[in-house]
Amino acid sequence: MRKIVIEPISRIEGEGKVTVFVGSDGEVVKARFQMMEFRAFEEFVKGRMIWEMPLITSKICGICPIPQHLAAVKAAESALGVKEIPDVALLLRKLLLAGGSIQDHALHFLYLAFPDFVFGSDTPPEKRSITGLLEKHPQLVKKAIFLRKCGVRMAEMIGGDSIYPVTAIPGGMTMPFDRENIPEITALYKKGLDVAQECAELALKVVSSKVKNRFPQNSPPTKFMTLISKNNSLAHYQGDVRVIDEKGNPLETFRASDYATFIEEDVERDSWGKVPFLRKSGRHEGIYRVGPLARLNAIEQIETPKAGKWLKQFKALGDGRPVQDIIYYHLARTIELVYEFEQSLQMLEDTGLTEKETRIPVSRQAGEGVGIVEAPRGTLIHHYKCGPRGDVTHANFIVPTTHNNAALQESVAAAAKQVITNGTINDAGRQQIEMAVRAYDPCLSCATHSWNASRRLPIEIIREE
Repeated sequence: MRKIVIEPISRIEGEGKVTVFVGSDGEVVKARFQMMEFRAFEEFVKGRMIWEMPLITSKICGICPIPQHLAAVKAAESALGVKEIPDVALLLRKLLLAGGSIQDHALHFLYLAFPDFVFGSDTPPEKRSITGLLEKHPQLVKKAIFLRKCGVRMAEMIGGDSIYPVTAIPGGMTMPFDRENIPEITALYKKGLDVAQECAELALKVVSSKVKNRFPQNSPPTKFMTLISKNNSLAHYQGDVRVIDEKGNPLETFRASDYATFIEEDVERDSWGKVPFLRKSGRHEGIYRVGPLARLNAIEQIETPKAGKWLKQFKALGDGRPVQDIIYYHLARTIELVYEFEQSLQMLEDTGLTEKETRIPVSRQAGEGVGIVEAPRGTLIHHYKCGPRGDVTHANFIVPTTHNNAALQESVAAAAKQVITNGTINDAGRQQIEMAVRAYDPCLSCATHSWNASRRLPIEIIREE
């Protein structure tokens, strides 16, 4: 048996590689996407105060710090017994989360993924990038930068920082929304909605073209998981968790606090990424996916008009069943872009947005709490236990890329079997395998953990008293 190694996988967040094992007959035996980074956040947050978690965990990643910030604060509030926060604080958090999704979806579709739809394997890898797009489609790059600007500006106004938010604390938010900012951000988001619509049209066009030409990215069918609000509507900040099976039938619905009853986590020897699965279905039958594709498959409606129309068009692609092909992740992201702008514009019109009382007092206590939000890449879970002083005694994170780990492995294996012939692979085949990885938009800084197959740390952490 010999190995074909594709390293590094470009245009993803973090360091990863694909290793394909080929037998003596030239056939693919197995293929693995391996997360090569080492992170130990679940270990080194122990002993810190639980109200510090929103600030500490936002530093896990510079791509998706906002959902980490908000999942942490929701979990901290649950542990500290906070039942409700002021309505304005809830509104601000939803706007902040939408801003984070806007900049992230724009980054992935236009900066990271779209070069694959423009440049073939005959283009040098360094040109299959945003710099290559700048030469060939400068106006498109300007739109990508503009969409990023929209999300970053909202983060500055509400989160207090363009990258790492600081304003969500147990009990609410540290500062109100400045009324003078409303005209600026509203004008920005109205233009952004138009650009998001253009992105959705573009995504439908390029994805349909790949499917028509039998793009070899079909993955084995999986289950899908997401947060939902009432009437099984799209929800990013709050709601119950819904799981559907491969045919679209409802499988599970559970509260955030019950996640461990339904999800079990496994480990594998050759990667720092954990492998969750649905406990009732078992390790191999319980594989599921999260993220934009999962959200649009598992929900039944979107409560904004333009995105709602796009959802109907998306559902039609599955002809009554979930859309399984991973290339449709790209279309789903742009549909969510439309939704985030529409939802944000609605919230900017809320008369309570500039209320001054943005938080309630919170007392320290021992407790356990779980916080779940929908990050751009999918369902994000933070789970903490703390002692009576408020010190963290246990932490567990299941991030979107971790949820998708098992499905991503199957997608990479399927792609490898389709493009490797007689034990050889050409540049076009390498690009196809990389595209299988990029479809999930993996964030490896978030997804790599402290566990290995023996459930022991390879390093020793010494805390000074």
